[in-house]
Amino acid sequence: MAAAESVHDPAVGIDEATLTRDRRGAEQPMGVWKIATGLWGVGTGCGSEYDEYVVDLREGRCSCDDWRFRGEPGRGKISRCKHSSRVLQVLGMIEPPADADVDRALEAQRTRWSQ
Repeated sequence: MAAAESVHDPAVGIDEATLTRDRRGAEQPMGVWKIATGLWGVGTGCGSEYDEYVVDLREGRCSCDDWRFRGEPGRGKISRCKHSSRVLQVLGMIEPPADADVDRALEAQRTRWSQ
């Protein structure tokens, strides 16, 4: 995914913008389901505030506005959005930030989907 241009946090080895999205990905309730190899669905919110996004791990992108406006190559303000962060956490490819108040569903999702 695109390189970040925000303040770098050497303690965790990633920029602050990405750390913020990793924290949101860990803390916010989200549903995660596999669509196909490398493609994952992520659902957030409820009722009229419910939204679904597609995370493409092969291409390193998400269908959300955050990624479209800040993550696309050439914009480079974030390395990943909260949806792609959640998928990466579910798959055990990254860990939730140490200070995150982790959503209870994340552990169950990790048990189901981790490789």
